[in-house]
Amino acid sequence: MTMMEDWNVLVIGERDAERELLKELEEDGEFERSGFRDVVLGNVDDIVGFLEDAEHKKYAYLNRVIPIDDAFYVSPGNLVEVLKQRVERYIDEIEPGETFGFRVERRGMKEDISSQMVEREVGGYFYDLLEKVHGRKPKVNLKSPDKLIVIQIVGNKCGIGFITREMREKYSVIKVR
Repeated sequence: MTMMEDWNVLVIGERDAERELLKELEEDGEFERSGFRDVVLGNVDDIVGFLEDAEHKKYAYLNRVIPIDDAFYVSPGNLVEVLKQRVERYIDEIEPGETFGFRVERRGMKEDISSQMVEREVGGYFYDLLEKVHGRKPKVNLKSPDKLIVIQIVGNKCGIGFITREMREKYSVIKVR
């Protein structure tokens, strides 16, 4: 199978159960190995239906899910710039007074970038944009924000998810580290 261009879910399976997880998922979308242990990239037609199934324990080997809105290829050299452009689309999603957070999970590119650096640079850029748009300092909450922008870096692939507090409360399988 060729590497999936268009993925809309990142699934983390139980430790050392990737083969079993892929078997469980195969009827519900296109899934493939990411090249990182127990991390699977997938494309499902109905993300809400998939989250419902995962929440109701349809998949014994599934540990957690990150819904992805935007998936693309990156290199260490262009990662921060590409992410700054891509996160601009979420500016209108954060209402004045709402809290927001930024999370980066990185698999691969270890020598080239750090998750903290990406969080700081891209999160700082987004914070400044929000301040300009709303005309006041945005509220950051890293523990339990109203809106969470999640960046998943998997080798040279990158996905961005936009997760609301309601989604996190409704689906315990959506866990961001």
